[in-house]
Amino acid sequence: MGSGGRMIKYLFSIFIVSFLLMMCSKNNSDVVSMEEFQSEILSKNTFVLDVRTEAEFYGPLGHIDGAMLIPIDELSLRINELEDMKDKDIYVVCRSGNRSNVGKNILRENSFNAINVNGGMLAWKPLDNE
Repeated sequence: MGSGGRMIKYLFSIFIVSFLLMMCSKNNSDVVSMEEFQSEILSKNTFVLDVRTEAEFYGPLGHIDGAMLIPIDELSLRINELEDMKDKDIYVVCRSGNRSNVGKNILRENSFNAINVNGGMLAWKPLDNE
């Protein structure tokens, strides 16, 4: 009886560890680092939503070519402008990753597939051809 109980505990602990690993990886699928975004994801057909202010968008940190600007405080009111992006991944960018995380959550609550680009424009490395 003793060894059977240990076996159940062992299997249960494997289940718990597996479950936690799945939960962690699931949560990470809505965040990507700026480095990974730039090197592996960004392409001509990647949809980027910048949630900074207009002054920041055109300011010293610049912006990603082709990015759409909707400041975070306007996102809830202007979300209908993104309606035709429901079937695409939306990469949300800000200065550092905080506002874009809020934006990602707003979009996900409205059935969009949004990914926060963590590190934001502070981590953006200008490309050689810029």
